[in-house]
Amino acid sequence: MHRREFVATMGTAAAVLSAAQAFAVPASAAPAESMHPTKYKALEEATNHCVSKGEACMRHCLGMLSMKDTSMAGCTNATYQMMAACGALRTLAAVNSSYVPALAKVIAQVCVDCQKECEKFPDVAECKACGNSCKTCAEECRKISA
Repeated sequence: MHRREFVATMGTAAAVLSAAQAFAVPASAAPAESMHPTKYKALEEATNHCVSKGEACMRHCLGMLSMKDTSMAGCTNATYQMMAACGALRTLAAVNSSYVPALAKVIAQVCVDCQKECEKFPDVAECKACGNSCKTCAEECRKISA
């Protein structure tokens, strides 16, 4: 790159940065509330937490399966289904879908089933955390579907 090209490029970059700062909205000018607030914030958080804990549980279960230990096959299956179900519910809750209450009723049972499987392994930290998270998520689902 030649000196003139470098100077021109730097000048352009400086101009772009200056313009970006000029159009930036100060934090104090931001609206206090969204025009379209979430209706299911607690449910979104519960499903997100459940999926996160489920991923850790799945990692452990898959590790056991890779060692030819099938004792956690039921937990693996229940956790996989819970993660898929909670992921779908989380997505619909994020957009205030009208399907959330009906789906939450079904997902509550999926979470309870996962919780029961996880409770079979009280000494496995990942399973214990997943089971606790499933219990909380099922409770949130019941609140929405009631």
